[in-house]
Amino acid sequence: MSKNYKSNTIGNWVRKALCGGAIIGLTMTMGMTSSMAGNGPGYGKGNGHGQQSHGFKHLTPFSRVAMMPVVRGAKGAIDYEATYAKANAAAVAVAQYLVDNIESETLGADVIKGYDWKLGGESDSAANEHFEIGDTILRIPTPERINPTLPASKANTLKTNVIEFCNKMYASMALGVAPIVDDNTIVNGYTHAPALPCEVSIWNDDKHIYVDMLDPSAIFTLFFTDVLLSDDMNDKAFADAITAMPPQVKSEIKAILYEVLSNFDPDMQTMDKMIGPRYTSMEQVLAAVDAAPEDSPFKHVAYTKVDGGTFTETESKAVAQTIIDTLSKETGTPGVHPTVINEDGDTLDSILSPKSSWRSGRLTPITIPGKNHVIEACSPLYAKMAMSTGAHHVTALPCEITVKIIDRDGAPGAETLVISYLDPHFMLGALFADITEEEAIEFAAIPGNIMTDLQYVVAAALDVNSGIALNPGVQISYDMLTDQR
Repeated sequence: MSKNYKSNTIGNWVRKALCGGAIIGLTMTMGMTSSMAGNGPGYGKGNGHGQQSHGFKHLTPFSRVAMMPVVRGAKGAIDYEATYAKANAAAVAVAQYLVDNIESETLGADVIKGYDWKLGGESDSAANEHFEIGDTILRIPTPERINPTLPASKANTLKTNVIEFCNKMYASMALGVAPIVDDNTIVNGYTHAPALPCEVSIWNDDKHIYVDMLDPSAIFTLFFTDVLLSDDMNDKAFADAITAMPPQVKSEIKAILYEVLSNFDPDMQTMDKMIGPRYTSMEQVLAAVDAAPEDSPFKHVAYTKVDGGTFTETESKAVAQTIIDTLSKETGTPGVHPTVINEDGDTLDSILSPKSSWRSGRLTPITIPGKNHVIEACSPLYAKMAMSTGAHHVTALPCEITVKIIDRDGAPGAETLVISYLDPHFMLGALFADITEEEAIEFAAIPGNIMTDLQYVVAAALDVNSGIALNPGVQISYDMLTDQR
């Protein structure tokens, strides 16, 4: 195994350089287009691939759906600590509501048309006797301080709150488990799994407390281009159903947020503000996908057993848990990776990015429909760098890895274990395209560093810790830019 860990170093540096140029070019193109474009509709103009842009509108990956006032003292000065505590408490209130309620009953079946919404990470309660509802919330560090008048310290680091919304019906449709219309499902649905679940952030600065979300319409357009370019879109019933789903998802999440936060703070202000890079045509979306090294938002690597056997679902979930354990838990100190990777006794830490301090965002994987197991990898170093470009980007974090077993040879049984990564190159190029040219140059090598780190972690988990004898991984691709049928 040790020979393989750094065998692609030169290739990685070449890809980093090439991808850096693509990201900078896309950033400049998006910026120029956004400054010239208006808000007119983008319907029915075609997408350059012989298909129609069904219902295309101007899109941004992020949407600001509410704001709340900061906390002020008797003389009107902002109380930084109280404001930070209020943002955290608002996130906990939302998480608690998801756990305690069946939204179709509390909000009505005319508002909630899908299944009950669930809270991502709730299953961690079974793995931790000291679990609290606040532990389900991902707290992403920023370079800012809670109180900027105090010296910088770990205790004074301002963190954003990320809440993950899960819905069995919508996820099943998006992942090809349930049909979109009649018996017509999304092909190779599992390949999109790293794009789920739906994320909402609550965070503050010295002006407001913000409630932002990944915009479902933009995310579906950016991460499901293979579906939007497929012949299925020529079927009006399919096209209507698939394009109606993301707005309905957004409507339901907003309804939940407004129900909770209007009670939490009657001074909450509702809105629907587009933030982040603006996409004004399908051509821009396709350019973002084409600029990524894999021509895709995802990278997929397939593994088979040395003995040629099939995988059980128990093994699939155990592999996901092994990746989580390799990320964080062996010494009890998140960010320390003692796994020995070669005969010289070198540990995984010796080949990961300096000071990256990778850890898992959760104790256990999130299992979403189709038995896709989601792992969320977090690095305080890279998170702070990403947040230096604006905390509205936080719902693009953390780094997602999924584990799934599939049948590729047509014989009975699932003989292939697929590890899928949300490609950091695509994320920087597509969701961070509103950063400055200087920031794009500064961050050009970071996606390659992140992807290399994540692959090292997975390799250590599979080769050293999984207990399953596997053949070397083989990359598999799904064309996101042409018809999959």
